[in-house]
Amino acid sequence: MAGQSLQTTGFVLQKPPAQDRFQQVLLLSSDGGQMLCFQRLASRQPAVALDLFDEIAATLTSTNQGRTWFFGEVRVVRRFAGIGLSFAALTEASAFANLLVRNPVHEESRAAVLTLLGTALQAWNDGRRADAVALKALYTFARDEGYPVKEDWAAGLRGSDRENARRVLNEPLAALDGIEADSVARLLESLRRYLRGHAELVVE
Repeated sequence: MAGQSLQTTGFVLQKPPAQDRFQQVLLLSSDGGQMLCFQRLASRQPAVALDLFDEIAATLTSTNQGRTWFFGEVRVVRRFAGIGLSFAALTEASAFANLLVRNPVHEESRAAVLTLLGTALQAWNDGRRADAVALKALYTFARDEGYPVKEDWAAGLRGSDRENARRVLNEPLAALDGIEADSVARLLESLRRYLRGHAELVVE
C-alpha cells in the first residue's frame, strides 16, 4: 500500500526524551490536528533539532493511514527560546499546551486555536506577564469552544476581581503591570475551577 505524504505547519506540543535513533514529537497541525510524529536522528548529519513549542513547516509521510508520521523536510518558522528563561512563562505555556493535548480541537476550530497558541507563545516569549497571558488564553479558548464564560463565569465575579478580570481580558498586556499578582492568580484558578465543573474540558 502506498504511503501518505503531507505538507503542513504546526506547533510542537510535546517532546519527550529521544529514544534510540528517533525523536518523538506531538504536533498540533493545521491539517491533521494532533499528529504523533517521529524524527530520525541521523548519525552523520545532525537533523534539525526541534524544541518544545517550536512552530514548524514540515513534509510528513505515513505508512499506516496517518496513525504515526515521519518527518521528511522540516523547517523551524518560529522558536520561542525566551519562554525557557522564565519559570512562570514555562509553567503557564506548558499548562496551555497540555490543555490542547487533553482536549483535541475540532477541525473547524483548528485555525483559530493555532492563531491563539501562536499569540500566547509569542507573548510569553517576549516577557509579558505570564499569569495575564494564561488568563487571556484560557478564557479565549473556552469562549471560542462555545462555553458561556462571559455570561456565566465573568458575570458572577464580584468586587475588585470583576474589575481586574475586565481589565486583563480587554486591555493590552502592557497596561496590566499594576494589577496585583494575587488577584490574577485568583482569577485564573477561579476560571479553571469553573471549567472543571461546567465544561466538557479536561483542565488541570
